Amino acid sequence: MSSLRTLDFKEKHFTCDGRTFYIQESLSFNRYRELQRLSIEFGFSNTFIDIYKAVQKIREALNNVKFVEAAVLTENILIGVGNLAEKEDPALRLCALFINEDNEDVTVFDDKVMRNKIECWEKELDVNPFFNLAASLVHGWMPAYKITTQNISSEKS
Repeated sequence: MSSLRTLDFKEKHFTCDGRTFYIQESLSFNRYRELQRLSIEFGFSNTFIDIYKAVQKIREALNNVKFVEAAVLTENILIGVGNLAEKEDPALRLCALFINEDNEDVTVFDDKVMRNKIECWEKELDVNPFFNLAASLVHGWMPAYKITTQNISSEKS
């Protein structure tokens, strides 16, 4: 069993499956538009924390005999979780906007190219550096994540 390789993005390039990828700091207008869309998806997708808070609201609605509200909240969770299974992770897609191969046209956003890069990376690379890169690209995400996780920890105590 082989272990996953962890990248250091300070190197500004890496190889994977015989392909060389370069980390760029700039984006074309087309990719910037996609960055804006993905930033929202990354920031507001259903995480464990989101689901936890939603279940708290459902419990409150049931305690207050608001069955319709509880049903709507439950349906929203089910839809959100179902959507996660259908989508490529927004964190990896964010990274794919900035990580390119030599022959890649960086002026366009091509969904097939993005998916191809992600499929390559998942064969041999650890996901953590990609997640950290994505979190650093979405302004305000890390502080919000820390506050939310601290609040949940406080509630459990």
